Amino acid sequence: MFNTVRNPQAPDCLNDEKYNTKEVVDILEPMFFGKCYLCEQDELSDPEIEHFDPHEGINDKKYDWNNLYYSCGRCNSIKSNIHRNILDCCDPDIDVFRIIKCILPSTPDGNIMVSSTSDEVNVKITNTVTLLDRCYNEVNTPLRGITRSVLIEKLFDHYTDFLTYRATLKRKKSTVDEKGHAKGRMNSMLKANFPFSVFWRWHVLSDSFLMADLQDLIDF
Repeated sequence: MFNTVRNPQAPDCLNDEKYNTKEVVDILEPMFFGKCYLCEQDELSDPEIEHFDPHEGINDKKYDWNNLYYSCGRCNSIKSNIHRNILDCCDPDIDVFRIIKCILPSTPDGNIMVSSTSDEVNVKITNTVTLLDRCYNEVNTPLRGITRSVLIEKLFDHYTDFLTYRATLKRKKSTVDEKGHAKGRMNSMLKANFPFSVFWRWHVLSDSFLMADLQDLIDF
């Protein structure tokens, strides 16, 4: 997960009890960098407006600006009204990235590892780990198997680039320009607006070579 700042100005359409509108989408989409707030994939073919706290027909929740989030269809379907009381990526007092660690498996068919790094695990952290584990790994129906495959292929496409940049930085025969290009590309991947940024940040933090070589870039 990644942190973002909510636009304080609520769309006027919410006063008319309308949330699934262009006005809402036009604010939410850039606010969440065009990414699902749970799995972090971008260029969504199935973007949805998700209620952080399931509204279950309660208008105060259904049209509450602070309760509307940008998600993909897969994560919205998995979260549904089952997963509640999770970490809020719009809360400035919570560093969701530092609390939840995500690491890619060695092969696409393996499970993504989602875990807590906090010494004081609470209900919200536990619930968030459980939800993200399902969002990244669940294949309990044929359609979820397909959406999981699409998700993991997107992840590994970026991971291939990440490993290429790392190899360039590690390789002694790389030129100064080549290393500078690789470093710049990797720096872009570490920004919150980049797809799946949580993975690239944790892969850097778990790599002593990259931690030393990119220490001037690490501000997360």
